[in-house]
Amino acid sequence: MSEEEGIAAELRDLYENAPCGYHSVGPDGMVVRMNRTELSWLGYACAELVGRRRYVDAVSVRCRRAYQRAFEALRDGRDSSEIETELVRKDGSVFDALLRIGTVRDRGGIFLNTRATVVDITARKRAETEARRYAARLRAISQRIVEIQESERRNLSAELHDRIGQDLSTINLNLHIIRDLLPANLLGKVGSRLDDSIGLVEGTVEAVRDVAGALRPLVLDDYGLAVTLRSHAEQFSARTGIRVVVEAKDPVLRLRQEAEMALFRIGQEALTNVLKHSQADQVYVTLEVGREEVCLTIADNGCGFDAPDRLGHATEGLGLLIMQERLRALDGSLRIESRRGGGTRVIATVGRKR
Repeated sequence: MSEEEGIAAELRDLYENAPCGYHSVGPDGMVVRMNRTELSWLGYACAELVGRRRYVDAVSVRCRRAYQRAFEALRDGRDSSEIETELVRKDGSVFDALLRIGTVRDRGGIFLNTRATVVDITARKRAETEARRYAARLRAISQRIVEIQESERRNLSAELHDRIGQDLSTINLNLHIIRDLLPANLLGKVGSRLDDSIGLVEGTVEAVRDVAGALRPLVLDDYGLAVTLRSHAEQFSARTGIRVVVEAKDPVLRLRQEAEMALFRIGQEALTNVLKHSQADQVYVTLEVGREEVCLTIADNGCGFDAPDRLGHATEGLGLLIMQERLRALDGSLRIESRRGGGTRVIATVGRKR
């Protein structure tokens, strides 16, 4: 055997036994050549397929139209195409395949045949299906966590407001009564302590109301998102010294309950992150209600971070990750924009559909 014959034999062997399939299809769609690898995948002998059947017949009925459109586009002038499809074996079973198809033309540009590489992607498609299944389960679990968290907050808020808050108010009333009933000589001895106790109780009542409101803002159910954001901003400013300006056109149309709660939690979590990380002294909260969607933006004038380098401190905790899942369940989105020294913007969007 000459050297040229040896090279030709080696090339034939490489073609026939490659780890991927190779085939060529003529202008009429007939298979004009196919390597052993693809023939074995399909379960045919060469004489059963090559020169006897159109390649489209090996494509599943579900994918046949897409393959035919791609083939016709190649025949009519397109240079190459890549499609995912399903191929049918001789025994009727199906496997997933990726086809990378090029064209062979003569010097006049006349189409002669295709030249295709076929890759079995069954394992990849199976992995993708499993990944989607696990992602769906994780989303369901995340949504359930949000529901449980909101239920626990509601119950705890009611407990603080209805029981502890009322008990503290009763204690405060009793202390005032005791103070009023004490004779002057005893009041001079214990009056300052009573006044101190009354002040502590009143301060604790306010703290309990603030905590109960943060856990489950009752004003949200009664007055809506804009009023609740303003109320929370006032409390946040009083507690931290950070100026918060809430901009919202009144009256703001009411949204579905879960959307209002999700946006409020985003605002709440964003302000918490401003306090923890941003070193800001001013925050603008903007609520915009359009025909199709509602957008809540929380923008601070803090230190910011390099957004392209990392997602940022605002999402490192569990809080906003849960909020992302909450918004995803509402077909909403959460976006964070920031640059070092230029502050941070948290933008939450949900649709207005009820």
